Amino acid sequence: MIQLAVAMRVRRSIGTFVTEQASTLVILLVALVATPLLLGWLGDERYGAVEAAAEWLGYVGLLEFGIGGALLPLMARAAAQRDQGQVLALVAAGIRAYLFAVALMAAAVVVLIAAIATLLPVSPGLRFDLQAGCAVGGMAVLLLPLSVFRVLLEAEQRGYIVNSALLVQSLSVTAFSLLLAWAKWGITGQFLAVLLGGVIFYAIIVSRQRAAFREMRQALTRRIRESDQWKQIKDLNWPTFVFNLCGRIGLVTDNIIVGGLLSPAMVVPFFLTQQLPVLARRQLQGIGNASWAGLAELHVQGESEVFNQRLIELTRLIAVLAVAALAPIVVFDRKFIGLWVGGARYAGDTLVVIAAINAFLLAIFSLWGWCINGIGQVRMIMPGLVVQTAINFVFSIALTLKVGILGPVLGTTLGFVCVSSWYLPKLLHQCFATSPLDLARAAGWPIVSALPFAVLVWLMARSFPPRGWVDMAAEMSAAALAYLAAWWLVGLSRHEKDLWLQRINVLIPRDSY
Repeated sequence: MIQLAVAMRVRRSIGTFVTEQASTLVILLVALVATPLLLGWLGDERYGAVEAAAEWLGYVGLLEFGIGGALLPLMARAAAQRDQGQVLALVAAGIRAYLFAVALMAAAVVVLIAAIATLLPVSPGLRFDLQAGCAVGGMAVLLLPLSVFRVLLEAEQRGYIVNSALLVQSLSVTAFSLLLAWAKWGITGQFLAVLLGGVIFYAIIVSRQRAAFREMRQALTRRIRESDQWKQIKDLNWPTFVFNLCGRIGLVTDNIIVGGLLSPAMVVPFFLTQQLPVLARRQLQGIGNASWAGLAELHVQGESEVFNQRLIELTRLIAVLAVAALAPIVVFDRKFIGLWVGGARYAGDTLVVIAAINAFLLAIFSLWGWCINGIGQVRMIMPGLVVQTAINFVFSIALTLKVGILGPVLGTTLGFVCVSSWYLPKLLHQCFATSPLDLARAAGWPIVSALPFAVLVWLMARSFPPRGWVDMAAEMSAAALAYLAAWWLVGLSRHEKDLWLQRINVLIPRDSY
């Protein structure tokens, strides 16, 4: 029975990770074709305005006050304890809590529509289009109560379903975006495409949670305020709200800062130049997203030693994969942008290097943060995160005014180095007795190898300059695979190799007699 539970946990985690990677690969290939077309049909100013306005609408989303983040550890704990009654009660409480948030978010959308033309100084002829786009995009708040079903799937370690739905959503959004841009619907058409994609996503999610969906009718009439589940959500949602707010200020305001302090058109090179590092970061974060529920289950079941072993292994895995992916990206990003949207939209090598450093750090810090949030201890993160966000925000603005487009990414780096690099290991030690030295070793050795590896990749690119997409993809893939092979041969002990082979073996289904 124990081996079956372990096998199930491993299969679900890897299934979630694999579907996320496959989805991202498909989305990347589609974006390679779609983005130049959108830029041609929309123009740089409209395209940049859409990206920046989307970030402003993201702030409206914060007015759900951390309900989703509060539900995650509660549902994960109930799922780990196989308490279906508690799970369904949390679904009902979550839906009712979301309904309260929708009214407030709708009011915030109205305010944003009135202010958006001032926040984003677009040309006079685009102001109405920008306001109409925000109005259409703001209608997505009506879908918010359905997000409780996504939370439930992730807590049950069925993130592979969510990833599949996200792939369908992304492809739908891209198709609608291209069609509406070609039809000259401008900024409004792009937000309409996003709204339609959201409807499709939640239709898929709800269809996979029919039993939980029936709880919605009870949620509309039950006196949730007096339930234990409501109290549990309320106990966690405010710290989670602050956590989400800090995360958005720290990571998702860069386009707003560039668009507001420089110009919406400058958002385009800033945004596009970072797409490969951001893509790698999201892929790496997928490891933590796929693993957190399994780690939380180990903690709930009291398997502390196994928990710490898995955490160290995952930290090392993320660091190794990050170096393998990010070093070739730093070397080849100029060529990538030139082939993709034209060299004039490349914002410089320095921006790519800093973005790669941020991607490496955030991928590891996200894993560590998931471990703490996954057991409902989000309050522990708050003091350090608030300080980090303040450092990030202040320096992002100051440096943007001083050095231009590099300012926001430099602010992010300063925040990570000054706070998360030591604060999160300290919290992990307090919560799980995890050794900060072991964490440092797990992340540190790949960092040591990053510079010589990047130099070797650069020499290869100089010796065999790629002429097109196929050459570039082949050289980047060869470099990454060579690094991973070298790490397997010299970076892992015999015991670690055997352990990974055993895990791969667990994934192979066998008939039982």
